[in-house]
Amino acid sequence: MIALDKFKIVKEKEDEYIGVFKIGPLPRGYGYTVSNSLRRILLSSIPGVAIIGIRLVGTKHEYSTLDGMQEDVMILILKLKDLAFKSYGEGRKTVKLDVKGKKGKILEVKASDFDLPSDVEIVNGDLQIATLTKDVNLSLELLIENGVGYAYPNEELREELGTIPIDSLFSPVKRVQVELTKTRVGQDTDLDQIDMTIVTNGTIRPSECLLKSAEIYDAIANQLVDLLGGDSELLKEVNEIHKLEYIKEEKRILVGELSLSTRLNNALLNVGITNLAEMSKYTLEEITGFRGMGKKSLMELQEILTLHKIKVLD
Repeated sequence: MIALDKFKIVKEKEDEYIGVFKIGPLPRGYGYTVSNSLRRILLSSIPGVAIIGIRLVGTKHEYSTLDGMQEDVMILILKLKDLAFKSYGEGRKTVKLDVKGKKGKILEVKASDFDLPSDVEIVNGDLQIATLTKDVNLSLELLIENGVGYAYPNEELREELGTIPIDSLFSPVKRVQVELTKTRVGQDTDLDQIDMTIVTNGTIRPSECLLKSAEIYDAIANQLVDLLGGDSELLKEVNEIHKLEYIKEEKRILVGELSLSTRLNNALLNVGITNLAEMSKYTLEEITGFRGMGKKSLMELQEILTLHKIKVLD
């Protein structure tokens, strides 16, 4: 069985909204264990910002209508829920909108029309939230908060005059798609690979969400180790040692597997160098002094070292 610390995470592609990642190779069966845990955390535990209440001038509850607005209040609320907020501070904040329609014209109200506090940003400013068909005022306030997961409407907000409480989904992660495929390393042919696609609302990059979910996963694992009488700090040290060993192993570039000229190949083997990474222990002056190392061989070696990002000593 392949060691548990031998897997990598490869970012296939990423923008502000969609990230595609490959995680593997993992021992058989661990693909389900890791992917299900990460997916659960991604969808439920990444903090974000959401609307918790709405104050709309001219209405008393969410089942009413507003003269001159094409949408009823319930449809307006559903559109407002699609707003993607970034808040650079804690606590409740108020976002305001005050737009006047034009007589004889249809006015589309967009998210960019909101008056925002200095520490609040709307990512999807082109989102259409309402359509005004008369010369009427659309005046509303949104109460937004930082939070995690899903929250039911806070009915206590109804005690504040004209406030309509709404349910809130704080998570910036909209969808996580996971597909398990088989991969191989050497003779091991039944290893797992996780192909994960993360879709966010644009307020946080998918890779940041994946990192936060891994940190939560790590915190849970460390707590379990501590509760069971283990030493999670020691576990971290062991993992760090394994990581360093893996890096060293990964840097093994066998001279015999490189397409070197016979002269250069012999010059390296003459001094006992079988792994190209060992060149980082020598200075350029020492390398020049290798038996059989001529000018052409030295130029060839420098090109190979540059290709593999290996630096010699100064």
